[in-house]
Amino acid sequence: MPETTETTVVDDRDQVKVFRYLADFGNLADWDPSFDDSRRLDDGPLGVGSRFAATMSLAGRSIDVEWTLTHYDEPNRVVLDGGSDRFSSQEDIRVEPVDDGTQVTYTGRFDTDAPDLLDAVSKPAFLLVGKAAIRGLRRTLDD
Repeated sequence: MPETTETTVVDDRDQVKVFRYLADFGNLADWDPSFDDSRRLDDGPLGVGSRFAATMSLAGRSIDVEWTLTHYDEPNRVVLDGGSDRFSSQEDIRVEPVDDGTQVTYTGRFDTDAPDLLDAVSKPAFLLVGKAAIRGLRRTLDD
């Protein structure tokens, strides 16, 4: 199962605001260039059970992805589990104050029914996607 962990510091940001923005995966397409759109599928307070959908562009194909928020510890950590008919994923986001702003640590895990060899071959591409997502996150939150 490919996994990537990326960390960035967002300057002069409030931890609670950063957490709430990231926990709402309706904002995903704003900061992750792999996604064309993203939206929340339900109403009410954000928390465990909240659901999200997004459309991903991958190798010229559109893939619909859905997640459910499975862990919600405001303002520290949020975990979303989901995927598509082709893969499953887990997004684990940790937010903490540091001297020069707010640190965000994003861990993405990706799994398919493909043989382990195919997962191993796809790992470099998955790592690049994680790096692009954290760059987009930093750029969006620093604006």
